[in-house]
Amino acid sequence: MVKNVLNLNSIDAREFFLKPDSYSNIELPEYFILSKVLSDIKKIFKDNELKKTDLEKAKQYETVNHVLYGNKDGKYAWRKYQVINPLIYSSLINIITEKNNWNSLKLRFEEFQRDKSIECESIPIVQKSNRKQIAAQISHWVENVERKSISLALRYNFLYQTDITDCYGSIYTHSIPWAIHTKLLSKDKRKYDDLFGNKIDQHIQAMSFGQTNGIPQGSTLMDFIAEIVLGYADLNLAEKLRAEMNGRKFHVLRYRDDYRIFVNNTVDGDIILKCLGEILSSLGFSLNTNKTRFNDNVVHGSIKEDKLESLQFGHVPKKLTKEELLRQLLIIQRIGKTHPNSGTLKNRLSKILNAVRQKDFSSQEENIVALLTNIAYNSPNTFSIIAGLISDCISKLKKKEQEELISLVKNKMCQLSNFGLLEIWVQRIFIKLKFKLELEEKLCKAVYNKNQKIFETNWIDNKALKTAIDDCSNVDQKKLAKIKSKIEKREVQIFTSYYD
Repeated sequence: MVKNVLNLNSIDAREFFLKPDSYSNIELPEYFILSKVLSDIKKIFKDNELKKTDLEKAKQYETVNHVLYGNKDGKYAWRKYQVINPLIYSSLINIITEKNNWNSLKLRFEEFQRDKSIECESIPIVQKSNRKQIAAQISHWVENVERKSISLALRYNFLYQTDITDCYGSIYTHSIPWAIHTKLLSKDKRKYDDLFGNKIDQHIQAMSFGQTNGIPQGSTLMDFIAEIVLGYADLNLAEKLRAEMNGRKFHVLRYRDDYRIFVNNTVDGDIILKCLGEILSSLGFSLNTNKTRFNDNVVHGSIKEDKLESLQFGHVPKKLTKEELLRQLLIIQRIGKTHPNSGTLKNRLSKILNAVRQKDFSSQEENIVALLTNIAYNSPNTFSIIAGLISDCISKLKKKEQEELISLVKNKMCQLSNFGLLEIWVQRIFIKLKFKLELEEKLCKAVYNKNQKIFETNWIDNKALKTAIDDCSNVDQKKLAKIKSKIEKREVQIFTSYYD
């Protein structure tokens, strides 16, 4: 049985949230060690909590966290990722995993999950061995959402799918104590020390310039906090549907903010969507009407459209020729036009990275780099794997040709708005090639300047804690010295096996 974080005791849960890929699940080159500062803080701060006065000071600064913008669609949509200020993060973990608080949360989740007609499949997974956290979550999604959806075709005739518009950005921070302690009790006990849910609320506000709308995206801890609010929505939905459905069968699968609703007639589907919309609205959310759809073929509707389109082109072969490499990249470009940033693109690119040989690039490097850059331009979240392919492609070229091609890639990609996360991977391509390009992202600057500050710390009165954050390097110089100019597969692949 797969373990999730709710199977852990408070001590193990604390260790889980302190792990590097729990602190930040943003895809970055391996020489960044953003979580190292957490161990330095723990030695000084131990298991303490920030006071409300400390949090009020933090609220006066807009850049307490480090923000990384990622372009979503190759146009104007963007996603705001955040590396949370490590002192606020440490304090928040200490509150959540305090023994009594953690046990209360586990009991509350049991209430959220009591109605078996509504299943949540997105509680953070405790991964086995050294497997990446994101790989564990993706595997769990396939096993428990996609395959379970297909099996539900035996019991239900219709599938409705919808999601929440800008889920993390819409979470009302006051709804966190509502979810943990009930709305009535939370409104009655609003002081900071009355309820630990209030403390969570205030910590998140301190990361967000005092704002009460939105939680940071980019860490497993915030995924868990989102589940607290979404679990509360599940509980309210279950109560509402008991009255509305009069015993008629239905099933809801939720993975984070994505809902799959299984029913035997369309009237029931419409009732559940209406009830869901009302519950979410009461918590500050809204259903994404652009992504709400209906399917009378449950099996077909259970599989993502990008996967279905990919099937018509067959698998990426384990061995490539020059012609086949170009053909496969053109297939990915075509799928990307209708399904930008989809998982299928990264999957097929990863298989190409496994199969390609140096001779497959020979004499067509510029064409391949152009194709790869075009794919990344329209699907920016593929850029880490594409960086690996570009570095492989140009590895045998002369220095001048390498510099010219990388400059063209950088100039093309920087036409996108919110280029920060992409800059980091552009830097990874050229960092060992003995030339530099001017980059603006703070983390890029930290590679060359160990004194580059990432976090705002002027609100911290404790000099030892302030110094621990300011003086901690976010770059592992030993790893940086060992990396090769050609990006290795393990640096950019979520899964290591061809068959994954």
